[in-house]
Amino acid sequence: MARAEDGAAIVEMAFVLPIVLLILFAIIDMGRLMQQHIQLTEAAREGARTGALNGTVDQVKTKVTSIVGTGVALTYPAVNGVNVCAAASGAGTDAVVNVQRTFQPTTPLLAWISRSTPLVISAKGVMSCVG
Repeated sequence: MARAEDGAAIVEMAFVLPIVLLILFAIIDMGRLMQQHIQLTEAAREGARTGALNGTVDQVKTKVTSIVGTGVALTYPAVNGVNVCAAASGAGTDAVVNVQRTFQPTTPLLAWISRSTPLVISAKGVMSCVG
């Protein structure tokens, strides 16, 4: 009688294992995506803070790359994605930093889904000028 159930566990595992792997891969890549977005947001905020404290565009770029490293693009609004406060800036003006990075998935699931268009993470930091 016991022989009729031989191999049932292998068949059940063959059905369940792909679903479990898909869920695991999704958790890994979404966690990495969220972590990189948080890091990019922090870099944009710190860059805007540097710009608001009368920092130069080069100082803002250095601050952003010190947080997220290379491979990040500073985009619109002004010079290379950075709008800093000048010494004569007064109330009502803002230092703005926009940062973008292409996300590289680790697992094959997200790489397969986004194979034609890469995922681009973007963040924006805005701080009021201190004058």
